[in-house]
Amino acid sequence: MPKRMKVERSPNYSYYSDILWCSLPLVGMSCYFYGLRPVLLFLTALLTAYLCDCALAPLHGTGYQSHEPSSECFAALIVLMMPASISYPIVIAAVIVAVLVKEAFGGEGHYPFHPAAVGVVVAGISWPKNVFSYPVPGTQLPLFGEVNTTLVEGMNATLRDGGLPSASTMNLLTGNVSAAVGTSAALVLMACGLFLLVRGRISPLVVIPFFVFVIALPWLFPNLNELPTFSLPWEYIRQRVYLEKYIVLSGTALFGGLFLICEPVTMPDRPMSRIVYGTMLGIMTHVFRTFSPYECAVCCALLIAGAIPEWLDLISHRTERIRFMREEEQRLANAAKTE
Repeated sequence: MPKRMKVERSPNYSYYSDILWCSLPLVGMSCYFYGLRPVLLFLTALLTAYLCDCALAPLHGTGYQSHEPSSECFAALIVLMMPASISYPIVIAAVIVAVLVKEAFGGEGHYPFHPAAVGVVVAGISWPKNVFSYPVPGTQLPLFGEVNTTLVEGMNATLRDGGLPSASTMNLLTGNVSAAVGTSAALVLMACGLFLLVRGRISPLVVIPFFVFVIALPWLFPNLNELPTFSLPWEYIRQRVYLEKYIVLSGTALFGGLFLICEPVTMPDRPMSRIVYGTMLGIMTHVFRTFSPYECAVCCALLIAGAIPEWLDLISHRTERIRFMREEEQRLANAAKTE
């Protein structure tokens, strides 16, 4: 019998595996508030991603090879950014879009846009009321069928209108607020972020500029009805602090900064490029959060910034090369003077 070829794991195998492991406590927290429906949504998304990979494997000229779980990882992220009340067909459609985006550019390691972000944005534009309306915590949702319960808008809708949500800090930290499956429990998110940081899955060169601008821009330009149109940064400190609390601990800013923006394929390679990339993501996240009617500001920002990482690396490479040539010319000139 011919020997079976050993399937080599992808270089990014560990990254996707760590993201999948981190998604489990977030799904568990959602189950605490809504019952077992989030688990079934999660499993449905994973199965859909696996079947899509199997169906599209002939495009690569070989059969299905389980060398990297990127599609399953994107499917998990999509579920984490959707409400527990979302219908199964919408989840399946979003996962199919994500896998198609991945395969359209050549598969693992070649896509310019984050597939999970594309899937969420497409689903959000197609079914905004389903994707951006959330059940009240404590509501036990049915496992199957449509959810016939009260759904409310996310906290970003209140922030966009110039108001402040009423959720307490403890509820924001524990996830006892109306939000997506994996974006509400800030304490769990930060614990997962620490795990990913220790494992080397998060690049501080991207994350730090991202959060600096996500926090600094609302502080400098607060969108609050109770404040005058123009105010100095050291005025109305209490209102600004409350605003920052909801910006960081609600919505997808914290989740996106820890789970999305450091995706190894879509992130630039060079240090300076990563700083610029994180800065652009932070600025565009603030813009989309302020002016977009959708609660997926980080995903929208990723679709814009996803077009530039290779350009950033190219510019950074040429800048470093020019600097090296100038330093070499200066060294030769100094050597000539010494002689």
